[in-house]
Amino acid sequence: MKIQRLVFPDKGRCEVEEFELDERLAPGELLLKARASLVSAGTELAMFTRSHRGFDDPENKYAKFPFRPGYAAVSDVIASTGHIPSGSRVFTWSPHATFSKMKAAEAVLVPDELADDRAVFHSLCSISLTSPRLAPARLGEQIVVIGMGIVGNLAAQLYMASGARLVAGADLAEARLAKARACGIPKTFCVGQKPLKQWVKDELGERGAELVVEAIGSSRAIDDALKCVSDRGVVVLLGSPRTKMEIDPYYDIHVKGIALIGAHGRNVDEAQRKRDNPMLMEWLRSGRVQVEPLITQRMHFSEALKAYEGLRDRTDEYLGVLLTY
Repeated sequence: MKIQRLVFPDKGRCEVEEFELDERLAPGELLLKARASLVSAGTELAMFTRSHRGFDDPENKYAKFPFRPGYAAVSDVIASTGHIPSGSRVFTWSPHATFSKMKAAEAVLVPDELADDRAVFHSLCSISLTSPRLAPARLGEQIVVIGMGIVGNLAAQLYMASGARLVAGADLAEARLAKARACGIPKTFCVGQKPLKQWVKDELGERGAELVVEAIGSSRAIDDALKCVSDRGVVVLLGSPRTKMEIDPYYDIHVKGIALIGAHGRNVDEAQRKRDNPMLMEWLRSGRVQVEPLITQRMHFSEALKAYEGLRDRTDEYLGVLLTY
């Protein structure tokens, strides 16, 4: 069958290509018809702008053009040889495409009461949960999350649900901080107004920020995290750093006695991810995790170039782009 899918043939380009998909299913596979998918402003945008690490490394097979983006889709099961029957609605880490095939073991059933435009956030919730899984909040701790994009916002919400005394979100953009407050994050710091270290001193008292999560991948934000975390605190790198940087390991890590944790998604084992899937679906269904304020645009998937250009060029307006089919 002929399908359509998105492809980045080169830097700054996004096209719809036709592809012949073999409808025959191996045991345990699903044939899926897409209902909605969510654009990732992290990995996908980094590939679109060629800022992802590894393009010039011949050993890196991932960061190369042509690249077919997408890993957050809600679909209807139209044929099945697995344990999930036809007619079901599922979430999968699938590319932006009209139809796709996926192993049933990798699909997550979507509850009937959960709308597509909430369920589609499942993968970014799972990615955000990497930080609390690798650096759990100690009861009563004060936490700052730098970067109120989708992943940072969701990470802050998940820390709020896991025992932190206070969670604050920091960002340069007041528009993103407003969305953070709309999602229930109680305290926000606009680092365009004054440095984060000063915000922490003024707002968090002597205890300061005992855990700081950097959710952008920015060298400046990583340096801010190291400088504003309390002595013997924890800094988590949840955002993927796109460039090399220099740090002062003596004053910023050694003397302060801090722990620095890399929170790439692969550092949470697959078994734990599977155990988390039903919980995240339930939290999305119940509203314990808020996502509606994060949706800034809805557009047909054939208009995706506009989405990537907006995420690149108009960061105050574009945050969560939902593609429809």
